[in-house]
Amino acid sequence: MTTIISAPGDLIIATSDGIDVRFAGVAPTFLLPPGVGEVPGSGGVVVYFEGVPSLETRHRDQRHLKEIDQWAERRKLHGTEAAGRFPIMPGEPVLERVKVRISDDVGTEYRWVGGKVAGTGTEWDGCWGYAPEPPMSARLLNFEFTLDGEPTGKRCQVQLN
Repeated sequence: MTTIISAPGDLIIATSDGIDVRFAGVAPTFLLPPGVGEVPGSGGVVVYFEGVPSLETRHRDQRHLKEIDQWAERRKLHGTEAAGRFPIMPGEPVLERVKVRISDDVGTEYRWVGGKVAGTGTEWDGCWGYAPEPPMSARLLNFEFTLDGEPTGKRCQVQLN
């Protein structure tokens, strides 16, 4: 179990392309999925975040649905290859810019190993995985959020129990 010690009051950690992005949770002892470059069965830290629903996100969702309809019509008329790439989820370019730098109270070096942003049913959700799993001696995890690699000035601290 973890306890959030400090976080922005509104949990907004970044504003990406006009969309507020909110810290949505952390799993400090997460079994990383196969294929992330770690030994199978390795643990890590997963940080969850989400685009805050707004008029702008609704407009982008509506535009995306129109793009899908247009893509489907091109595919129907001219074939899959001629239709081109399936339209990118509107949350993808917004959320992929937000990352986090993780540290702890014992000096562990965490590295980004993968994640996912946006998908059908999770249009404005994302998560990033970091390795390794915090050592048993660690009591605090510190999160410094970034946008395009630059700190946003937003931080969060979690106590590991």
